[in-house]
Amino acid sequence: MRTNTNTKTWDMLRHTAHRILPVVGLLSLGAAAILPVGETHAFETWGPERPTYTWQKPADHATLNSITDDPVMGDERNFVRIRKAGSNDKFDDNVIAEPGAEYEIQVFFHNNAAANLNDATGRTFAQGIRVRMDQIIGNLKQGETALIKGTITANNTTPKEVWDTAYIKANKAVALRYIRGSARIHNGGKLNGQLIDDDALFGKYGGTFVGYHQWGLLPGCNEYSGNITFKIKVDNVGFDMNKSVSRDNANEYHESIDAVPGETLDFKIHFKNTGTTVLKNVVAYDLLGKGMTFVPGTTRIFNDTHPNGTFEKDNLFTNGFNIGDYKGGTNATITYKVKIDDDEKMFPCGQTVTIENNSSVAIYVATITDKVPVRVTRKCSDTPKNPTPKTPETPKELPRTGASEVVLGMVITAVLGIGIAYYLASMKQLNKLESVAKGKKDL
Repeated sequence: MRTNTNTKTWDMLRHTAHRILPVVGLLSLGAAAILPVGETHAFETWGPERPTYTWQKPADHATLNSITDDPVMGDERNFVRIRKAGSNDKFDDNVIAEPGAEYEIQVFFHNNAAANLNDATGRTFAQGIRVRMDQIIGNLKQGETALIKGTITANNTTPKEVWDTAYIKANKAVALRYIRGSARIHNGGKLNGQLIDDDALFGKYGGTFVGYHQWGLLPGCNEYSGNITFKIKVDNVGFDMNKSVSRDNANEYHESIDAVPGETLDFKIHFKNTGTTVLKNVVAYDLLGKGMTFVPGTTRIFNDTHPNGTFEKDNLFTNGFNIGDYKGGTNATITYKVKIDDDEKMFPCGQTVTIENNSSVAIYVATITDKVPVRVTRKCSDTPKNPTPKTPETPKELPRTGASEVVLGMVITAVLGIGIAYYLASMKQLNKLESVAKGKKDL
């Protein structure tokens, strides 16, 4: 019977019936951090706390995204938003992740200094202005929410850094993947439509420069505001595993088997990535049932890297082992040998005892466990017996005798009587002779 279990750590699963290990993440591109199941954007929204301004009363100095009644954006402190790509939906703070769909993220930037302060000195220009997104971890369990966080910085603004968040929730296990080459800047200046460096957007060099006519320089007033957009893909996370057994070297695998004590069996674990994303650091583990003993040195793995199989260390039965990374559609097979113990107490003559071999394969977001029943039967003829002589029972009454037995008894009694009489006469004669001999000696 195969089961599918959500998991947080390998260590937690080791204490279950199937002892599974911590596994590690899948994909590492993009812009989301994982929140615990049930968390919402109340966990983190925007920051830091700062003075705010209005459309009619802008700031008298360089400051970022602090107007609360922008005719288009509303409260500019909420400047990171998301929507389904290709739709006419408004950008929002939250979306539900649909496997296979793409989502567009918008990061708005605005220097709130009044327009009349823009002069040749550039003293109220936001200088060295950059946008930086947090890296995508990518893995979402069912019910989990991912935080998408963007930060805007400048050298001369007060404060020098502001940040905001948006959220994407998964109703099933998925992986978020940044679509490289999708990031662009949008405004009314010379930089409009320019590609954004992917690595810079996600933190390299401290973020990517933005601006109006010039990278890293943003005058005050709404006409110079702009935004960056980029896309993420929701990949389907899926995998399958099954376990089977064959007689030693027969290569005929089944979901269960009949065996006898002392027999060697071949077990096989098959794994396949059925999703659209790379599964990294896949881990396999096996728990032998009582009455089974692993045959050392027989663990082998077959995959694209080792199509003919390669021997692995025998830690499948201790802590499990990492079987590698697998693209969508690729697979792996693990084989090993197990001997059924020749234990007469556990497998008595004439009885069938069912034991199980349990295996698990795990990724960060889920674990699948499968087990193979082995029915062990010891035939009585297969068990050599060394008979032990029985102690004769004491008869309850004396046996009855016939005439022949009586005559025989009388003859034996007579013989014994004669023998005793002869013995006594001989002893008497011997004593007499000893007395005579003693008398002669005294003379």
